[in-house]
Amino acid sequence: MRNQQVIKLFLVLTMSITYIMGFSHFGAYAYVSVINHNELFSKGTTIGTLTIDGKSSEEALQLSEEQLSKWLNETTITLKYKEKSQPLDVSIFNFDLENSIKQVKMGQTNFVMVQLERLEDFLSSFSTSLPLENLKVDVLESDLLATASMLEAGNYQFRLEDYLANSQESEMATLHESSIQVDNEGELGLFLGKSIEIGATSQFSLLNYIDNEIGNSSSQTLSKIATAIYEVVLPTNFTIIERHISNELPTYATLGFEAKADIELNQDLIFSNPNEFSYFIEFTEEDNGIIVSLRGPELLYQYVVTTAEKESFKPKIIRQFNPKLSPTEIKVKVEGKEGQLIKVYKEQRDEQGTVIKKEQVAEDFYPPIHQIEVQGLIVNEESTSLPPTTNGAEPATESPSSTNEAPENKDSNLDESLWGKENEIPK
Repeated sequence: MRNQQVIKLFLVLTMSITYIMGFSHFGAYAYVSVINHNELFSKGTTIGTLTIDGKSSEEALQLSEEQLSKWLNETTITLKYKEKSQPLDVSIFNFDLENSIKQVKMGQTNFVMVQLERLEDFLSSFSTSLPLENLKVDVLESDLLATASMLEAGNYQFRLEDYLANSQESEMATLHESSIQVDNEGELGLFLGKSIEIGATSQFSLLNYIDNEIGNSSSQTLSKIATAIYEVVLPTNFTIIERHISNELPTYATLGFEAKADIELNQDLIFSNPNEFSYFIEFTEEDNGIIVSLRGPELLYQYVVTTAEKESFKPKIIRQFNPKLSPTEIKVKVEGKEGQLIKVYKEQRDEQGTVIKKEQVAEDFYPPIHQIEVQGLIVNEESTSLPPTTNGAEPATESPSSTNEAPENKDSNLDESLWGKENEIPK
């Protein structure tokens, strides 16, 4: 009987103590929660770039959700490696706005709590040439999270070369080479040992370089240099801005790959380097010529230059008469030469060799040079036939008084549109 009373008393005391302790603990927590629930954030309080001073927790959370929605819809984060760029899916960022609001410190700049998921999966599929073992993924992830934690919408780009433990920018390689025959031309020797830096994301002008570094040079020298440079930069992702060609294909140039430069005619070779690292055009002596090399970091893609749709155009024969020559005598005043047309294409191929882009970069046309022949006057045109032409083609005749000019043959059946306009300067 006595034991039952003791047990009852013990239970009553235990329940009372539990009640008092629980009320003091949870009551204080509830009180603080209610007070903080209705408390407004003080002046100077921000979460990311969002100002929340004078706002309650509910209002701050609502504003943060609106800011996050804007960030997700208007933000682009691009990762770039060499000339390849790929946007990062912003859905891999996992934001915790509620806990971010709860941990806000009054009067200070606060950052949104955010985590990153599946970043390594994205990087492993980005490029087979990307050395993941040398990539500081933790540093990259930290920078990405710092950007996201501000909740500031915008366009962001991260260059993966900046996160390589052993930067590959310093690894110089020879991308392409071309050669120039010297032929005892002293001016070409001025370029020996020169190294022209094509700066990152910059534009290069040959005439500006000549003016600043070389001095006056003949048109033929400049054109040889321009042609050699054009040959080495064409099979890259460089952009050709200005280029000219001659009326007649020079002997030192290959059809489709000539570039003419002339100071007096203001004919320049201009191109731009879109990459975020410099390249160098170097001139070295080899045998009886000059080797022009393009050196710099290797590109990610391949750029293959091809030619197609080559056409040739036969020259006309223009006949002039001279009474000082015998009726059967013919002299060639100007040797005829076929005209040529060719189109140049550039293919951009990915790391597997698949063509991802093909574009026409040039269409070079060299008009034919008409052959001019001079013959003596025929005494009796009704009984005496014209002598044959030197190449068997139908001649275009002129009146006896026109001994120094070469007018067009109006009787020719050839399409006059092939020959262009008189005094026209081809591109």
